[in-house]
Amino acid sequence: MLTQRNVQSALLAAAMAAGIAAPALADTMLLRPVHDGGVTYITGGIGAAERHALDDAARNYNLRISNANRAGDFTTDTDLTIQTKNGHEMLHVAATGPLFYAKLPAGDYIIRATNSGQQRVRDVTVASAKSTDLHLIWPQQG
Repeated sequence: MLTQRNVQSALLAAAMAAGIAAPALADTMLLRPVHDGGVTYITGGIGAAERHALDDAARNYNLRISNANRAGDFTTDTDLTIQTKNGHEMLHVAATGPLFYAKLPAGDYIIRATNSGQQRVRDVTVASAKSTDLHLIWPQQG
């Protein structure tokens, strides 16, 4: 027979388990790969758990973009557009995390990134079996 004390103990144990499991579950849900057209990508990197999850997934992506300010601190909310050299837009993603990883077909691309009104345009060549790393540096917000 359940007593009030047993019920309270069970509820407390469930709440503690949910509290411990919630961050891990949130990281897993936030870092699910997104498939958009012919591109698969993942973005995030806020907090150690997300960065660790992205580090583990990095080998699956051939374009890896990081966003940081001049002091070396990660920045968020970068809008990215990836297009082919002939102008075909492959992907547009708003408000990416400090880390953005994409799996693209091998080729030459133009990356257009905007953060806090500042824009960066970079040409990159992406190979199928080798990763291309792009580090975007943004002004510090004051």
